[in-house]
Amino acid sequence: MLKLCSLILLLTTSTYSLARSNKPITYPHHFVQPKNHATMDKPKAEEAKVEEDPGPTLPLIKEVHNAEERRIHLGVNMGINSPEGTRGATPEFGIDVGFQPLIPFGLSFELSTSRFDSSHDEMHRRVTALVRGTYNFGGDTPVIKYSYFGLATGAVMLHDGAEMGLAPLFGFDVPLYGEADHSCSLGFMAKYLFVTSKDPDSLMTSAALKYWF
Repeated sequence: MLKLCSLILLLTTSTYSLARSNKPITYPHHFVQPKNHATMDKPKAEEAKVEEDPGPTLPLIKEVHNAEERRIHLGVNMGINSPEGTRGATPEFGIDVGFQPLIPFGLSFELSTSRFDSSHDEMHRRVTALVRGTYNFGGDTPVIKYSYFGLATGAVMLHDGAEMGLAPLFGFDVPLYGEADHSCSLGFMAKYLFVTSKDPDSLMTSAALKYWF
């Protein structure tokens, strides 16, 4: 009888221990189950990355580290100068030289000349010497990745004196020999020149051929 009681007690103890080992762990209502910090912080890290990265079309501002990023160029512009009022449109020719001091901003100097008729039906030459600053786009979108916009200001010289000019502008420069070779580009530029005197403001559109060093 004693042996039988001992056997029953042993079986009961073993069954209870097995049941406790298989029972899922529960936490009191006031205790928060620990979370995986790597999993918890991942969405926040991704969100912070999205906020810091403005996207491929708008490059991040950074320093220039090599000659390719400096983007030194010499260009020739040929187009049409269309003054306001009754004066007719005339050809315009110009050159520009520039570089990229800080990604994605460009700085260049432009010298151009054109002729237009005056109120006395005479042809007068107008020479513009402008310094222009630009913002250069990037990314993978065709044409847009080669585009820029900016502002130019400087002197506008006429036969009877000089005045100040201000011109918002935009344009693009597409490589002639494909993505791998950026030595030459063909593009387009448009700017609207405001002048400080009574001489007419004008819209200038031109093709732009550039060599990149």
